[in-house]
Amino acid sequence: MTTVTQPLNEEFVEEIKGLIGEGNRLSLKKRVDEMRAADVADLIEHLDPDERFHIFELLKPEGAGEVLLEVEPPIQEKIVNQLDNQAITEIVQRLDSDDAADLVGDLPEERAKQIIEKVGGEVSKELRELLPYPEDTAGGIMALEYVSVNQDATIQEAIDVIRKKREEVENVYYLFVVDDQQRLAGVASLKDLVLEPAENKIRQIMNPTVITVNVNQDQEEVARLVKKYDLVSIPVVDDQHRLVGRITHDDIIDVIEEEVDEDIGLMAGVIRQEVAEESPLRISRARLPWLIVGLFGGILAAFVINQFESSLEKIIALSFFFPVIMAMGGNTGTQAATVAVRGLATGDITLVNVGRRIWVEMRVALVNGLICGALLSVIVGLWLSDYRLGLIVGLSLILIILYSGLIGAAIPLALKRLKVDPALATGPFVATSNDILGLLIYLGLITLFLETTA
Repeated sequence: MTTVTQPLNEEFVEEIKGLIGEGNRLSLKKRVDEMRAADVADLIEHLDPDERFHIFELLKPEGAGEVLLEVEPPIQEKIVNQLDNQAITEIVQRLDSDDAADLVGDLPEERAKQIIEKVGGEVSKELRELLPYPEDTAGGIMALEYVSVNQDATIQEAIDVIRKKREEVENVYYLFVVDDQQRLAGVASLKDLVLEPAENKIRQIMNPTVITVNVNQDQEEVARLVKKYDLVSIPVVDDQHRLVGRITHDDIIDVIEEEVDEDIGLMAGVIRQEVAEESPLRISRARLPWLIVGLFGGILAAFVINQFESSLEKIIALSFFFPVIMAMGGNTGTQAATVAVRGLATGDITLVNVGRRIWVEMRVALVNGLICGALLSVIVGLWLSDYRLGLIVGLSLILIILYSGLIGAAIPLALKRLKVDPALATGPFVATSNDILGLLIYLGLITLFLETTA
């Protein structure tokens, strides 16, 4: 049967809901069998919790595994909890080693042990080898399925190995070449295997210059290497440079998506919350800590305002511009920090060019500050009929924008140097510091102006 790409829309979801309600398993299975795994996963995510398992139980073990890996973690967890150990075992046995390890690694420890013992044989060995690696390292995302030959093998022998492993290794991008100690010696392209004489040795055609990653290397660094050198597959080696696995481009895409999701979540003050999460308590637990930090930051800002009470009493209209001052500082800081965090994540900004990056942001902030400060100065001057006061307010905005641009760009870079996730910068720190110091600059200049004109 031909598998088609099913566009997910409201009509299609309602059709599936109707079939579930009618208990029409035959028509339901026909529709599901026509869909790709990613589309089935998308469909499951759009169904109500009590409807999802009706779809999942129609899938064969090999298809169920592919779908299970595509659905969002909170929904995956709920589906897995409805499956017995036998069903999970059948699914795990049909997955690639890295995918099987991801699935088993998310299970409670006791249940994971039961599954590992139940699968037995080669699958159990692979799981025991992969599970000890942290999930955010090269070892945590690598697969054990790859094709390698000794450097002294002939091209014909290498071709025979590829044919032998065609079922085990789904996609062969490179032939990895090793020495007698299983150390990676080079790579050979499939094109060379086809074009060169069959009796030639692999060492004659291999490329000894290989880009590799260590098994303990952070997955974000792996993604940068793959992006930088346009690789479709990268070999993973241990501390003795022995070949232990490979990471393919599809895993790297998942890593990039995961890192972007994490960075955006951290920048918004939302940690460890999945988009598909439906539990209010879990969502609250992810967001509440940063809201509390922001609350205390706001209280500190209120304390700063209180210290300038006498100045505000003299010209109450100055308080009208608090939202303008705080919003402009916050927006400037967020813009600079977003560019810095994104650049660090993609590798476009490195710690080598820190000074240049900060200098660029300072010049941008100066241009924006001069323009916005001039506009606010004219508006305040007209509003209060006092152009000297308008000039002071405009000057304070220029300084605040300059400060916010500096903080927004510098904090992510400083955190990166300290080996702290730079996305944390735009959580409570940048926003709160902008508010507090922005108010200090604004109210300090106003107070100084009032004292000199009294």
